[in-house]
Amino acid sequence: MIFKVRPDTDRLAQDAYAAYAQAVENKSVKGEDLPAWDDLTRPVQNAWKLAAEAVRHRVELNT
Repeated sequence: MIFKVRPDTDRLAQDAYAAYAQAVENKSVKGEDLPAWDDLTRPVQNAWKLAAEAVRHRVELNT
């Protein structure tokens, strides 16, 4: 039997943020450098976590 390790929400959110930052060459819409994950405010980190969970639900439910 093969078991898959389900990444936790924090890891998914951080990976999503890193992918976003890479896609926009680490610049905000104002041209400023994006902060590192640890420098994001708690509300912004929570928003990325919520987005990650929404994607997880969509993928797991195949909808």
